[in-house]
Amino acid sequence: MDIESDSGLILREEDGSCSGSFGPFVLKTALQPIFGRNRSGQLRLLGFEGLLRLFLNDAPYSPAEFFARIGADRRLAVDALCRRIHLVNASLEPAEDVLLFLNFDPSLYEDNRQIASQINGLKTDVAASRFSPARIVCEMTEQQIAKPDRMRYLIDNLREAGFKIAVDDYGADSSDARRVELVQPDIVKLDAHWVVRLMESQSGFAILQDAVERFHQDGASVIMEGLEQGFQIDLAWGAGADLIQGFALARPQLAPTNISQLFGQAPA
Repeated sequence: MDIESDSGLILREEDGSCSGSFGPFVLKTALQPIFGRNRSGQLRLLGFEGLLRLFLNDAPYSPAEFFARIGADRRLAVDALCRRIHLVNASLEPAEDVLLFLNFDPSLYEDNRQIASQINGLKTDVAASRFSPARIVCEMTEQQIAKPDRMRYLIDNLREAGFKIAVDDYGADSSDARRVELVQPDIVKLDAHWVVRLMESQSGFAILQDAVERFHQDGASVIMEGLEQGFQIDLAWGAGADLIQGFALARPQLAPTNISQLFGQAPA
């Protein structure tokens, strides 16, 4: 089934998954598992991050090049389409009570009317999915914003709708302490390169531990992502991470996925 919008975007359901298209480009979902630990220290599947995978003539295509080509006037619609297809595809996973992390680029919004429209669309999509707003984590990506008041409006309205808020890639670009203070997130995701660099020395590891402790004191959980080596998993737990994500645990899987079947859910 194809559903075409006024923006030229198409939502397509086929092959047991949902994809989108924009001109010759096909937009697909990859889900990457996010893990915590139960009381016994066993890994426990606690969430998925929805990631965009692009294809042109059945060949992978760079998201950065794609967004540079489509222009600013279409990016907002594409951003919303990505969240919609991620929601549909994540809803096919039978895991119960997991979180779904969806990206928001705060630099795209030119006025509060656009923000309200996007949030209303997300509320409608979530209502049609197997997720509740409380299980959706809206990640504010690291792009610079021109007006902090607009970001505040976005955050306040997402919270009012029942969604959780995360700051993505803390330690990269504009995702810094000022953004955390502005957003007051439920979850802070630490930038992979920043984390790995700090793990390389005792002094760096102490800085990492201190950062995690400060976020905990402010009431935020911490995710360390981009962990590619087994020893980094132990260091992440040792630094106080609440959740972890990375190739050392599981690579993103293109929809349709079977992550719940592979990892299941250990007891709490």
